[in-house]
Amino acid sequence: MNWTHFLLWLAVGYGLYYLIVILADLARSKRLDVTSGNPYELTFSEQVTPVQLATQPAAPAKSSNKNEVLGSGGVPITDLFRLAKQEAIIYTRSVSF
Repeated sequence: MNWTHFLLWLAVGYGLYYLIVILADLARSKRLDVTSGNPYELTFSEQVTPVQLATQPAAPAKSSNKNEVLGSGGVPITDLFRLAKQEAIIYTRSVSF
């Protein structure tokens, strides 16, 4: 037996397997005739009513320092170059503008 015959037998085997699986699935779906809607529908016994939460506007943070570093780590562009010259930050790529 060479590779061509082996692959041919393998393809026929897989084809027959999938044909049997599909036919069995079709035969089973005809037996399971559901008349009362979706049999997989979820139902819950308790009554739940949604509640809308009251929202409060966020108060802006008051800062006296204009050059303050933001909480996200952002700094103004002029401070970025100043920090890079002081080697206070580590940068890996050149800045192009």
